[in-house]
Amino acid sequence: MPRRSPHPSPEADLLDRDLGAAIRRFRTDLGLSQHALAARLSLSGQQLQKYESGANRVSASTLYRITRELDQPVTAFFPAPGGPDGLEALLGTPEGRALSRGFSRIHDMAQRRALGVIVEGLARNA
Repeated sequence: MPRRSPHPSPEADLLDRDLGAAIRRFRTDLGLSQHALAARLSLSGQQLQKYESGANRVSASTLYRITRELDQPVTAFFPAPGGPDGLEALLGTPEGRALSRGFSRIHDMAQRRALGVIVEGLARNA
């Protein structure tokens, strides 16, 4: 049986740093301090700091709890395959993330379609 390397690949390190940066970005968008989010997650502030810097890897269960506290889908924390797309661009700004959070709370399909028409109209006139 092949032995696993004790050192993660450079791609894994980059992904850990990107994940940590996303956690920090969503946390600050909500106006939460590291201490406040750490307390909500039953983590130490130091542990959250290590997650945000990419120094420590985030377990699946911890990531799930983080996504719930930050009101984001897990996919918002990872880059889209094949490079940037509209979703990544949307979630890359505080305004886009606010729009996404608000949209997810609209359950009336007619209102969702109307919002889509407004956004498309604004984009055409930009």
